Amino acid sequence: MVFDTTTAMPEGMMSKLPAAFKGPLVWSGADFEKEETYTLNLDKNDVGEIDAALQSFKSLGLDGDEVNQDNFRLPNLAAELAKSAKDIHEQHGFFVLRGLEGAKYSVEDSTTIYLGIASYIADKRGLQDRKGNVLSHITDSKLWKVPVEERHGIHSSQALPYHNDMGCDILALQVRHMAEKGGYTYLSSVSTAFNELLSEAPWAAEALLASDWPVQISGRGAKYYLAPALADHDGRLMASMDPNRFGPHPSSGPTDIPPLTTTQLSALERISKAACRSELRLHLKTGDLLFFNNWALLHRRDSYTDSEETSRHMVRLWLRNSKLGWSVPESMRPPWNAAYGDNGVRNRLYPLIPMPEYKVPKYSAGSAAFVLEDSDASGDEDVLP
Repeated sequence: MVFDTTTAMPEGMMSKLPAAFKGPLVWSGADFEKEETYTLNLDKNDVGEIDAALQSFKSLGLDGDEVNQDNFRLPNLAAELAKSAKDIHEQHGFFVLRGLEGAKYSVEDSTTIYLGIASYIADKRGLQDRKGNVLSHITDSKLWKVPVEERHGIHSSQALPYHNDMGCDILALQVRHMAEKGGYTYLSSVSTAFNELLSEAPWAAEALLASDWPVQISGRGAKYYLAPALADHDGRLMASMDPNRFGPHPSSGPTDIPPLTTTQLSALERISKAACRSELRLHLKTGDLLFFNNWALLHRRDSYTDSEETSRHMVRLWLRNSKLGWSVPESMRPPWNAAYGDNGVRNRLYPLIPMPEYKVPKYSAGSAAFVLEDSDASGDEDVLP
């Protein structure tokens, strides 16, 4: 059945919908008038503690995958970061850490600091592709000659729609460089957007909760599974929604993967518009670290223009806190298991810079640039030792 978006909810379907969600994760961008309400500003003593932890870690001769709280000691900052980790899971779902001067550190040192601070937010770092890359570079490198239309969306200067990175608990971004113009990052509470649909377009809420969204997981063979875009699980609304991962990819050719229905396409449009109405635009700066609850918040970005000298450059981590992390519904577990489970990948890689030559991926539409069974576009050669 396809619902006309101008008509009321068919009789009998309203009972399937949950009540409006409440709590601190239901917010609007207007609730954050000042950046200080979600920003952890480091003072000189904090930065000194981080610098000391960096030098201590470097003296141990360990590699990047071994950075943790035990060998990157932050005795004074630890309590603040623990509170921020709780905020991600139990309060408004995100925070920005500010005060690190990006130009002060080498690329390797800034990456080690990023991993060290992240270890106080979460103890697990997820894989972002089948090659074992733990870090991803979100940028449009000036070295790449491959046409933009053949790349992942994250490897371009184009706008990205509201989505989450499927299978990720906490999404972290380190800002290496900002764009000369545009490229703003936006967050929006999926519960707030869903609550609007409950009152204004219940047919769309019903469609998003239905377990019939085809999620393509492999370009080779065009494999897929069916799952909901949103799930009411343990009293929380959880999103696993990337519009570019739903339905068959254009490069798949003839395939059994069902296309999205008119209702599904309309539901995606409605929740995206609702998310825009309650969004928060972040004014990130070079050196900032952003951490947010990827199940509870949707994110998007503007298109942007780079300067002749630099490119907008974010470094991404997928994290999970074993103690605070949310239970994941079975229907949303395939990509989550690939990121955090025992997936048979032997080497965990920490590329310091984007690959110098872009390798065209087999599957390029996804906003999050992750496919369960195919190798990703990442071919980064310079990795953290």
